[in-house]
Amino acid sequence: MASKTGGDVFDSAEAEKVLYPANGLPGGGQLEVRMEISPDHADPDIRGVARRVKFFNLESWHKEWTEVAKKNEELAAGFEQANRKQTAHEFYLRAADFYRRAVVYMPEADSRMLPTYKKLEENFNKAWSVVKPPFEQVEIPYEGHKLPALFWPGRGKSGTKLPVVYNYGGADGILLRGEDGGAGQYTRRGMSFIDVDGPGHGGTLRYHKLYAPPDSERVAKAVIDFLSTRADVDPERIGLHGSSMGGYSGPRCATFENRIKAVAVWSGAYNLVDDIFDYYPPIQERLRWLMGAKNLKDAREKIKEFTLVGRVNKIECPLLVGYSIDDRVMDPRGALKLYENAVNSPDRSMLDGVGHGQKRFDRRTYIADWFMKQLKAD
Repeated sequence: MASKTGGDVFDSAEAEKVLYPANGLPGGGQLEVRMEISPDHADPDIRGVARRVKFFNLESWHKEWTEVAKKNEELAAGFEQANRKQTAHEFYLRAADFYRRAVVYMPEADSRMLPTYKKLEENFNKAWSVVKPPFEQVEIPYEGHKLPALFWPGRGKSGTKLPVVYNYGGADGILLRGEDGGAGQYTRRGMSFIDVDGPGHGGTLRYHKLYAPPDSERVAKAVIDFLSTRADVDPERIGLHGSSMGGYSGPRCATFENRIKAVAVWSGAYNLVDDIFDYYPPIQERLRWLMGAKNLKDAREKIKEFTLVGRVNKIECPLLVGYSIDDRVMDPRGALKLYENAVNSPDRSMLDGVGHGQKRFDRRTYIADWFMKQLKAD
């Protein structure tokens, strides 16, 4: 109960409406921490968006990010026309990143969702058409479909088989992002890296309606089968990194797929109905979409299948569970349960400061070094 001036009281539902209005955001806009931007950001475009955007307003969010994306896209085209290829590359990537920000929280039903995603895709591809990409675009066979992926070869002697880290994305996972999508921290340490547009992610969800399965080991099997065919991959040294919802999917993969030799997660989870669906209401519609549920009631039933209860003791590889004690998107208690119940992992540990809203450089390097040790990279 909350008090009004003068001693009147009203129930919590009314308080939420009065204090935290946010149309279209279940649970109230005060919870939608994914849509926060620092007004002191070093990048002038991001700083400008932060100062203009209307807080927790999906319409304003899309408008502001789309405008700076278009500006950078036009600049990139001018640089390309002037034969300034590297600069054009960098500005196309900026445009792609801003389109990604514009689209990432847009609902399935919004008529602008798919066109905005296509603009992201177009600018990402343009960026890597004017300079030579450091990755290989590949397709992974999966249950009658092909999953797009980017394979980044690690630094090593030609002809050698290197360890590889497979990235399993989260609920907002989009493959096409950034200069290296986080791959560089691994490739510089003698490991290859593969990022997959899997079921429930990016274009695979938007174009083909491939929904995220609770038994994520089906996806991992397809990816590892593919990796095992490559002459530059050591199939005995495959690691898996999971982030956000991938903090459930990654460990779930390792409960069935013993070819995974190490798992590290950014925001570990144990039981997604508790750890994200009920814990963080603004993401419920996104989860409904990526699971292919009919409505939120159906989504809550479906997500009960996304659980490690009774399975986590099957993890028999090293496990690093990242969490943040003040994570407002994933319940850190789920990370603790994951750690406590993974009793057959030969080497398990927890790492604080690894969660939503956390971008600590020291934690990212710690995880990369951990994989380097576990996979015996040179």
